[in-house]
Amino acid sequence: MKSFWDERYSEPGLAYGPDPNLFIKSFLDKHEPGRILFPAEGQGRNAIYAAIKGWKVDAFDYSEIARQKALQESERAGVQINYWVEKLQTFSSDSSIYDAIALCYVHIAQEERKLFYESLIDALKPGGLLVMEAFTRTQLAYRSGGPKTEDLLYTEEIVEDDFRLLETVFIQELKTKLNEGKYHVGEAHVVRYVGRK
Repeated sequence: MKSFWDERYSEPGLAYGPDPNLFIKSFLDKHEPGRILFPAEGQGRNAIYAAIKGWKVDAFDYSEIARQKALQESERAGVQINYWVEKLQTFSSDSSIYDAIALCYVHIAQEERKLFYESLIDALKPGGLLVMEAFTRTQLAYRSGGPKTEDLLYTEEIVEDDFRLLETVFIQELKTKLNEGKYHVGEAHVVRYVGRK
């Protein structure tokens, strides 16, 4: 799996484009900047936008190549992000340090999600927010990106169950049109979620 992502992120340009995901952007625009974490952040498009908006940004990814590109892009944008290499499955953090955590198309198997999400929730401050956009199981009928196995995809019910320790602020499944670089293009089916600790 690591070789898959290293290969994708080694391609010329930015795999998912330079611009932030629209739902993550909307969240960042609406909230007072604080400290935010971006797990599986790839080449940094959301983290860099957050830093531009005044957030103190931590990010990590599985791929060293992704990290290198993210740091190059952040330097080009004139902002600083703290970015390290780590697997989602080994993530741990001090408790109650983040005002927000953003998950943008982070798809891992159901049996691995429980501990990872528990670690994320623990890392949130009381009142902190978790924002997420991910592909739903309906996405299997589309060709605009995402995993091709149901186990890695979501429904509203799965998201609410996964984050049952949070208060649901917003949740919606919807059809949308993606224009995010080379790999997220065209009609897609996603779930959007915001939860509060």
